[in-house]
Amino acid sequence: MTASRAARQKFSIGYHLNSWDLAGLPLTPAIEFLARQGFGWFEILAFTSLSDQYARKYMQLGNQAPMGVTTDTDILRRYALLSEAQSAYGITLSSLYCNAIFTNPVAWPYERDVLVALARLLKGFGAPVLVLGGGPSEGVAGPHTAEDYKAFCRSLEDIGRRTHDLGIETVYHPHLDTFIERRDQLDRMMDELDTRHAGLCIDPAHLAHTNSDPVGTLKTYVEAVRYMHLKDTRVDPALKGYDRYAAFCELGAGVVDLPGLVDVLLDADYSGLAIIELDASQKTAEQSTLESIAYVRDTLGLVLTPGKAA
Repeated sequence: MTASRAARQKFSIGYHLNSWDLAGLPLTPAIEFLARQGFGWFEILAFTSLSDQYARKYMQLGNQAPMGVTTDTDILRRYALLSEAQSAYGITLSSLYCNAIFTNPVAWPYERDVLVALARLLKGFGAPVLVLGGGPSEGVAGPHTAEDYKAFCRSLEDIGRRTHDLGIETVYHPHLDTFIERRDQLDRMMDELDTRHAGLCIDPAHLAHTNSDPVGTLKTYVEAVRYMHLKDTRVDPALKGYDRYAAFCELGAGVVDLPGLVDVLLDADYSGLAIIELDASQKTAEQSTLESIAYVRDTLGLVLTPGKAA
């Protein structure tokens, strides 16, 4: 099985910088570390003020310090750091992740302009994907109506048309505390969404927390999946609020059927990117990374970059 998976693999595997970034750790050593492990791609949060405000207003992230001030110089220096690291270590930015509301007609022009600008930055980095999350959850806004789904999907398609002009895919990431958390919500979205303009990023750990079957979901919508997160989690019905996020873990340490997910990708000849992600390491970011790499190679039988020596 190990040899056959690697032989069939068409997708490259990258790593998310969350474990360093969310902990306030330096990013340049993190990117250098990932490059040394053989990763060719990394993802990072966009950290725009709109995205941060969304997270604080709508997401159950626990107690936080007062919001700081991020200047234009701060954000540009953040992206310059990514550029310098990319030039120095030969590892490429795969995407920026950004939250938006999407359904607020007053906020939408601001969100649209920020996302278009981010797409231009991604083009300069050579990144292939813009990953979007957000939209008010039913826990905050109440049950979604048919009109809510229409407004939500029209916004995703609007951005998708604009990024396609740059050769960049727009994908939506179903996520805890957002517009699309559960499989039934995703089904309604996919009935409305024109996937010629916007696709999906499936994150199995978030789906697992809502009792949605990640493997079945991926199998149903794999043709619309243009980006993938490989993420594991421990699931307990007693977990609430931020404790759900703290339950995310290294690959193979949780309940997600990662072999089943990989086999769906292989059967579909998926050739996009799959990004290993862990929000907060309970060990060190580096140790968690090494454990997930070992699981990918030894249990899943995959390589980080097809065509390169493992």
